[in-house]
Amino acid sequence: MSDYNELVEIVLKEHRVVLSDVKDAEVEKLLDAIADANRIIVFGIGRMKCAARAFVMRLMHMGLDAHIVFDTTCPSIGEGDLLIVNAACTTIGFTVMKLAKKTGAKIVAITADANSKAAPLCDFTVSLRGQVHGGRDCEIPSEQPMAALFEQTIFVFEDIIIQLLMKKLNVTKEQMAARHINVDGYMDFNEPDE
Repeated sequence: MSDYNELVEIVLKEHRVVLSDVKDAEVEKLLDAIADANRIIVFGIGRMKCAARAFVMRLMHMGLDAHIVFDTTCPSIGEGDLLIVNAACTTIGFTVMKLAKKTGAKIVAITADANSKAAPLCDFTVSLRGQVHGGRDCEIPSEQPMAALFEQTIFVFEDIIIQLLMKKLNVTKEQMAARHINVDGYMDFNEPDE
């Protein structure tokens, strides 16, 4: 077996372990919180922000009012809004959570450490226990460097949440596609030449 194929097996196994570990009750709480929110504002930093951007894009495709913290178009947050924090493992994220808490917004962290110092700021947490720091009992260990496992699985986890939300909110793929950007030329580019 090649090194590449060996790593494919390792990474896929790690993903399955982390994603299968998430509790159904926590998923349901997250779905309800998103469905009930006036606005959904998502925070992530570094590679966690890449996943946050992908998640917010799909929420927008669903017709939900969703934004990324610190984007120039991000509105204020307050009562009736939901802050979702990807990882909740940085001082910056902790500060964002404290400020959002003061406004009365609901806060959820999708985190490897449900008992971190950020946890008391949360209305609830979703435990996605992929390695972030390594060597901690709360994390599922990884052969991959640094927080790669968490960063990868949160992207997949949030895509799964989108599919569950589609069902919950009766949103079709066609409705989502109609909200996709139409000035990028994707549809025209993929039409056969005449």
